[in-house]
Parts: sequence; C-alpha cells; structure tokens
Amino acid sequence: MRIGTVELGKLPRVIVALDGQEIKKKLEKARELKIDLIEARIDLIEDRSPASVKAFLDTIADYGFFAVATVRPKWEGGKFRGSEEERLTIFRSIISHPAIGAVDVELRSKLLPKVKELVKRERKVLIVSYHDFESTPDEKEIETILQKAIDAEADIIKVAFMGKNREDAARVCCTVRKLNRPSVFMVMGEFGKFTRVIGFSFGSLLTYTFFGKAVAPGQIEAEELVRLLSEFYPEYRKEKGKFIV
Repeated sequence: MRIGTVELGKLPRVIVALDGQEIKKKLEKARELKIDLIEARIDLIEDRSPASVKAFLDTIADYGFFAVATVRPKWEGGKFRGSEEERLTIFRSIISHPAIGAVDVELRSKLLPKVKELVKRERKVLIVSYHDFESTPDEKEIETILQKAIDAEADIIKVAFMGKNREDAARVCCTVRKLNRPSVFMVMGEFGKFTRVIGFSFGSLLTYTFFGKAVAPGQIEAEELVRLLSEFYPEYRKEKGKFIV
C-alpha cells in the first residue's frame, strides 16, 4: 500500500504532525530527518479559511511531501469545535489537493460514510481511526473496534489507547497483530511509549511524531524517534544512512 509515493509495510515509516506554525522551518527539518509523511492537522490551524488551508497544503507540496489530512474534533482529542457539516465542508474543499495522499476520519463520526465516498472517488487512502484517551479496553472490545473499522471499508485502521501499564501495551500489540490487516496503532502515555518504536514488529505501518510540542501523550520527539528507529531496525538505518549510531 502507498500513501502518495510512500510505500508502507516494508520498513518503518514516520509521520510528523504539523499545524501551520513555522511551517517552512519544520518542513526543512522534516527533510533533514528524512521524515516520510506529514500529518496535516487542519483542526490545529488558527485560520481555517479556504485560502489559508490551501496555502498550508501548497507549502507541504512545495517541499515534496505527501500528507494525511486530519480535521480532528474536540470530542476525539482534536481542536475542531465546529459542526460536523463544517468539518465536511473542509474535507470537500481539500480532498482533491495533490499534497493529500490519505484522509483520517473517526470511526465514531457520522461523517464517515460521506468522507469515505469522497476519498474513494479521488482514489486516495481512507484511514479510519479510533482514540481512547482514558484507558485500553480488553481484547474482545479491541477486536470489536477493529471489526467495525473493517466493516467501514477502511484502507488502514488506526487505533490509539491510553495505557495504564505495560500489559495494556502488550495486549494492543498482540491483538492488532492477529488482525493481519493494514493498520496503525499506538498505546499512549509513558507505559505505551515503546510501542511507537517497536510497533512495526507487530505490523503497524506508521509512527507519529512532532516538532516542539507533542500532540498526543507519550509521543517521542522527531529527532529522538529517528535515532531510536535507526538502532532497532537495520533496514531503516540503511535507508536513512546519516543516522547510523
């Protein structure tokens, strides 16, 4: 599977969340670190007028990156406070932009069927996501969530849970691994931080990072994450040659 020109699954891939602040400086840093993808966090942009959002995406394209577009609502950990119709208007306005390789929409959103239709029409990748910032459910509930995302025709399933102990993290790794579907997972918080590095060994396609300020609990800053991946994965170290440690 590919997002834009980025092939997923053969080696670790890193995606960095950007919010429009100091965008060129951060994109330069992403180039330097050989980051693979940008998470275009439309919900974090202060000015979400069509012209401003287009300029944001144009800049990402100018630097040669493909993006996963996200308009995350407040009820699932984002900053967007408007109506679902307002969110849908944003999705409609951006989905054909050449910088966008994938769109991330929440499993629990009423917009999912409409966004799916738009994504499939544009032949982009549909990421169906589920976030729980309070806890990690038991194995059966995780399996139920994953099955609902499959039923929603997700190209990639993304799940993120808050880990209260290492057993929570291990349970997510093993449960998602059994799924054997294109997926991205992480366990948030200190107990799950290691999943952002070793998740690839359990089939996770992407790991999320940041510059400056984390956008989710337990994220590892970009430069440190790249260093750790270089230590754990010889294939990653080979492709990102300058980070041999």
